Amino acid sequence: MKKEIYLLGVGNYTEVIIELARDCDYDVKGLYHYNTDRVGETVLGVKVTDTTENLLQQDIRGKNFAVTMGDNTIRQTLANKIRDKGGITPNLIHPYAVISPSAKLGVGCFIHMSSKISTQVVLGNDCVVDFNSLVAHHAKLGNACYMSSIAMVGSYCIIGDRVLFGMNSLILPLRLTLGNDCIVGGKANVTKSFPDNCLLVGNPAKKLKVAK
Repeated sequence: MKKEIYLLGVGNYTEVIIELARDCDYDVKGLYHYNTDRVGETVLGVKVTDTTENLLQQDIRGKNFAVTMGDNTIRQTLANKIRDKGGITPNLIHPYAVISPSAKLGVGCFIHMSSKISTQVVLGNDCVVDFNSLVAHHAKLGNACYMSSIAMVGSYCIIGDRVLFGMNSLILPLRLTLGNDCIVGGKANVTKSFPDNCLLVGNPAKKLKVAK
Protein backbone atom coordinates (compact mmCIF):
# COMPACT_ATOMS: atom_id res chain seq x y z
CA MET A 1 0.00 0.00 0.00
CA LYS A 2 1.28 3.47 -0.88
CA LYS A 3 2.14 5.94 1.85
CA GLU A 4 -0.27 8.85 2.18
CA ILE A 5 0.78 12.50 2.12
CA TYR A 6 -0.99 15.85 2.30
CA LEU A 7 0.30 19.03 0.65
CA LEU A 8 0.13 22.62 1.86
CA GLY A 9 -0.35 25.00 -1.06
CA VAL A 10 -2.28 25.07 -4.32
CA GLY A 11 -0.04 27.18 -6.57
CA ASN A 12 1.73 26.14 -9.75
CA TYR A 13 4.70 24.71 -7.84
CA THR A 14 2.27 22.51 -5.93
CA GLU A 15 1.61 20.71 -9.19
CA VAL A 16 5.33 19.96 -9.46
CA ILE A 17 5.38 18.53 -5.94
CA ILE A 18 2.26 16.44 -6.58
CA GLU A 19 4.14 14.76 -9.42
CA LEU A 20 7.31 14.42 -7.33
CA ALA A 21 5.35 12.83 -4.48
CA ARG A 22 3.77 10.37 -6.89
CA ASP A 23 7.19 9.56 -8.36
CA CYS A 24 8.28 8.83 -4.79
CA ASP A 25 5.35 6.37 -4.48
CA TYR A 26 3.13 8.53 -2.26
CA ASP A 27 -0.63 8.80 -2.58
CA VAL A 28 -1.45 12.52 -2.40
CA LYS A 29 -4.66 12.59 -0.37
CA GLY A 30 -5.46 16.30 -0.18
CA LEU A 31 -4.35 19.92 -0.46
CA TYR A 32 -4.62 22.82 1.98
CA HIS A 33 -4.91 26.49 0.99
CA TYR A 34 -4.29 29.60 3.11
CA ASN A 35 -7.94 30.67 2.77
CA THR A 36 -11.30 29.23 1.68
CA ASP A 37 -11.25 30.61 -1.88
CA ARG A 38 -10.26 27.34 -3.54
CA VAL A 39 -11.63 24.75 -1.13
CA GLY A 40 -13.45 22.09 -3.18
CA GLU A 41 -11.36 22.61 -6.32
CA THR A 42 -9.05 19.94 -7.65
CA VAL A 43 -5.42 20.28 -8.78
CA LEU A 44 -4.06 17.43 -10.90
CA GLY A 45 -6.85 15.28 -9.56
CA VAL A 46 -6.23 16.17 -5.89
CA LYS A 47 -8.95 17.96 -3.94
CA VAL A 48 -8.37 21.15 -1.95
CA THR A 49 -9.92 19.91 1.27
CA ASP A 50 -9.54 22.73 3.79
CA THR A 51 -7.51 25.72 4.94
CA THR A 52 -4.05 25.59 6.47
CA GLU A 53 -5.36 27.35 9.57
CA ASN A 54 -7.99 24.66 10.16
CA LEU A 55 -5.43 21.94 9.53
CA LEU A 56 -3.19 23.28 12.29
CA GLN A 57 -6.10 23.03 14.75
CA GLN A 58 -6.39 19.29 14.13
CA ASP A 59 -4.52 16.29 15.48
CA ILE A 60 -1.99 15.66 12.70
CA ARG A 61 0.43 13.49 14.64
CA GLY A 62 2.06 10.80 12.51
CA LYS A 63 0.67 12.07 9.18
CA ASN A 64 2.91 13.01 6.25
CA PHE A 65 2.96 16.56 4.85
CA ALA A 66 4.84 18.51 2.20
CA VAL A 67 4.92 22.31 2.23
CA THR A 68 4.97 23.40 -1.40
CA MET A 69 5.40 27.18 -1.21
CA GLY A 70 8.32 28.50 -3.22
CA ASP A 71 8.90 31.35 -0.77
CA ASN A 72 11.67 30.10 1.51
CA THR A 73 10.49 31.88 4.65
CA ILE A 74 6.87 30.75 4.30
CA ARG A 75 7.92 27.17 3.54
CA GLN A 76 10.21 27.05 6.57
CA THR A 77 7.64 28.62 8.91
CA LEU A 78 4.80 26.30 7.93
CA ALA A 79 6.98 23.20 7.96
CA ASN A 80 8.14 24.03 11.48
CA LYS A 81 4.51 24.44 12.58
CA ILE A 82 3.64 21.05 11.09
CA ARG A 83 6.53 19.38 12.89
CA ASP A 84 5.72 21.17 16.16
CA LYS A 85 2.23 19.64 15.95
CA GLY A 86 3.65 16.15 15.48
CA GLY A 87 3.27 15.97 11.70
CA ILE A 88 5.98 14.38 9.57
CA THR A 89 7.69 16.20 6.68
CA PRO A 90 9.51 13.45 4.79
CA ASN A 91 12.15 14.13 2.18
CA LEU A 92 10.83 13.65 -1.35
CA ILE A 93 13.77 12.36 -3.38
CA HIS A 94 13.16 11.56 -7.02
CA PRO A 95 14.29 8.02 -7.92
CA TYR A 96 16.57 9.49 -10.61
CA ALA A 97 18.33 11.90 -8.24
CA VAL A 98 21.81 10.93 -7.04
CA ILE A 99 22.43 11.19 -3.31
CA SER A 100 25.82 10.26 -1.86
CA PRO A 101 25.54 7.74 0.98
CA SER A 102 27.77 10.06 3.03
CA ALA A 103 25.52 13.11 2.55
CA LYS A 104 23.40 14.29 5.48
CA LEU A 105 19.96 15.67 4.72
CA GLY A 106 17.51 17.34 7.05
CA VAL A 107 13.76 16.79 6.71
CA GLY A 108 11.16 18.26 4.40
CA CYS A 109 13.53 18.53 1.43
CA PHE A 110 12.55 18.19 -2.25
CA ILE A 111 15.28 16.65 -4.40
CA HIS A 112 14.25 16.62 -8.05
CA MET A 113 15.13 14.44 -11.02
CA SER A 114 18.76 14.42 -12.27
CA SER A 115 20.05 16.52 -9.38
CA LYS A 116 23.12 15.40 -7.42
CA ILE A 117 23.98 15.72 -3.74
CA SER A 118 27.65 14.79 -3.51
CA THR A 119 30.06 13.36 -0.93
CA GLN A 120 29.80 14.66 2.67
CA VAL A 121 27.28 17.37 1.75
CA VAL A 122 25.14 18.69 4.59
CA LEU A 123 21.67 19.93 3.67
CA GLY A 124 19.37 21.63 6.17
CA ASN A 125 15.62 21.16 6.59
CA ASP A 126 13.11 22.21 3.91
CA CYS A 127 15.61 22.70 1.09
CA VAL A 128 14.73 22.39 -2.59
CA VAL A 129 17.26 21.12 -5.13
CA ASP A 130 15.66 21.47 -8.54
CA PHE A 131 16.19 19.57 -11.78
CA ASN A 132 19.81 19.08 -12.92
CA SER A 133 21.32 20.99 -9.99
CA LEU A 134 24.49 20.05 -8.11
CA VAL A 135 25.67 20.43 -4.54
CA ALA A 136 29.35 19.51 -4.74
CA HIS A 137 31.31 17.58 -2.15
CA HIS A 138 31.72 18.89 1.39
CA ALA A 139 29.41 21.87 0.77
CA LYS A 140 26.88 22.88 3.41
CA LEU A 141 23.47 24.49 2.88
CA GLY A 142 21.39 25.86 5.73
CA ASN A 143 17.66 25.49 6.21
CA ALA A 144 15.05 26.33 3.56
CA CYS A 145 17.40 27.07 0.67
CA TYR A 146 16.07 26.85 -2.89
CA MET A 147 18.28 25.85 -5.82
CA SER A 148 16.60 26.47 -9.16
CA SER A 149 17.34 24.29 -12.18
CA ILE A 150 20.98 23.91 -13.25
CA ALA A 151 22.27 25.80 -10.19
CA MET A 152 25.58 24.66 -8.71
CA VAL A 153 27.13 25.11 -5.28
CA GLY A 154 30.84 24.34 -5.35
CA SER A 155 32.89 22.18 -3.02
CA TYR A 156 33.47 23.38 0.58
CA CYS A 157 31.10 26.35 0.25
CA ILE A 158 28.98 27.24 3.29
CA ILE A 159 25.53 28.66 2.58
CA GLY A 160 23.22 30.24 5.16
CA ASP A 161 19.49 29.81 5.66
CA ARG A 162 16.79 30.68 3.09
CA VAL A 163 19.21 31.42 0.24
CA LEU A 164 17.63 31.47 -3.21
CA PHE A 165 19.71 30.40 -6.21
CA GLY A 166 18.44 31.49 -9.62
CA MET A 167 18.51 29.25 -12.66
CA ASN A 168 22.01 28.38 -13.92
CA SER A 169 23.74 30.24 -11.07
CA LEU A 170 27.17 29.12 -9.87
CA ILE A 171 28.91 29.38 -6.51
CA LEU A 172 32.57 28.66 -7.24
CA PRO A 173 34.33 25.96 -5.17
CA LEU A 174 36.54 28.44 -3.32
CA ARG A 175 35.36 27.78 0.24
CA LEU A 176 32.98 30.71 -0.13
CA THR A 177 30.30 31.65 2.37
CA LEU A 178 26.91 33.25 1.73
CA GLY A 179 24.87 34.68 4.58
CA ASN A 180 21.21 34.14 5.36
CA ASP A 181 18.47 35.32 2.99
CA CYS A 182 20.73 36.06 0.03
CA ILE A 183 19.36 35.94 -3.51
CA VAL A 184 21.66 34.77 -6.30
CA GLY A 185 20.36 35.89 -9.68
CA GLY A 186 20.01 33.65 -12.71
CA LYS A 187 23.38 32.93 -14.39
CA ALA A 188 25.23 34.79 -11.63
CA ASN A 189 28.79 33.61 -11.03
CA VAL A 190 29.70 34.11 -7.36
CA THR A 191 33.46 34.34 -6.86
CA LYS A 192 33.72 35.70 -3.30
CA SER A 193 31.88 35.57 0.01
CA PHE A 194 28.94 37.83 0.90
CA PRO A 195 27.06 38.58 4.17
CA ASP A 196 23.33 38.31 4.92
CA ASN A 197 20.60 39.81 2.75
CA CYS A 198 22.56 40.37 -0.45
CA LEU A 199 21.09 40.39 -3.96
CA LEU A 200 23.85 39.12 -6.25
CA VAL A 201 23.85 39.48 -10.02
CA GLY A 202 26.31 39.28 -12.89
CA ASN A 203 29.62 37.60 -13.72
CA PRO A 204 31.44 38.01 -11.45
CA ALA A 205 28.48 38.53 -9.14
CA LYS A 206 28.18 41.87 -7.38
CA LYS A 207 25.87 43.06 -4.63
CA LEU A 208 23.10 45.03 -6.32
CA LYS A 209 21.09 46.11 -3.29
CA VAL A 210 19.84 44.91 0.06
CA ALA A 211 17.41 42.04 -0.65
CA LYS A 212 15.24 42.67 2.41
